Amino acid sequence: MQQQTEPKKQVVRQGLNVKDLEDESRRIRKVYKQRERPTACHGASPSNIYERRAHLERNELLVKILHKQGFHSLLGMRILDVGCAGGSLLRHLLDLGARPGDCFGMDLLEERLRVATHLSPNLGFVLGNGALLPFPDDAFDIVFQSALFTSVLDPRIKRVISSEILRTLRKGGRFVWYDFIYNNPRNANVRGIGRREIKELLPNCRLRFWRVTLAPPIGRIAIRFSPLLYQVLSQLPLLRSHYLCIAEKL
Repeated sequence: MQQQTEPKKQVVRQGLNVKDLEDESRRIRKVYKQRERPTACHGASPSNIYERRAHLERNELLVKILHKQGFHSLLGMRILDVGCAGGSLLRHLLDLGARPGDCFGMDLLEERLRVATHLSPNLGFVLGNGALLPFPDDAFDIVFQSALFTSVLDPRIKRVISSEILRTLRKGGRFVWYDFIYNNPRNANVRGIGRREIKELLPNCRLRFWRVTLAPPIGRIAIRFSPLLYQVLSQLPLLRSHYLCIAEKL
């Protein structure tokens, strides 16, 4: 495998000022720190029943999709999760046959990686920015991102992150995208991404899309009121707020 060029030179070569990248990184860290303080106090965490349900639904669909695409087992697959948070997705992938030594997670927030490392010391976690991936070209068979791109407001940085992800993904590998479709009128720090923009970010890839996840404002109310109501509403595509996209690198 080819070795990556020095990361900051890579960013500059793609037309992005390193200071702009650092400024955006500081903004994102600040946003997540503010967001996670009330989360810890009020219990709106991954243990929340809506979030658990949404994660289970997404993971079940993902297993079916990967199976249909020939990934019957993840044994021997090298895997990266960009924006891995506490590492829950990587731990789920271990149940699908992935080996700990082949699983890597990267996140911008040191606090999240401390949790991830504590829970999964046998996985490879790296503190850093998705625009500066410290991995060689063609290093991974599967790369994941969950709600990372919609947290980045600078379109230039989005392009650099997608370029870095595709650089580290081998030909024929899969990039699994899970992210918001719509803007959140109550949260100016999130910007939804539709099909057209995803296609622009992932050139030279074969893409397949699924609309998933009952929109959080609806889902949180519905699941508390009635699990049956949640189930009925989640079957309506227009009420689903995320794209699950599988991109095959050509």
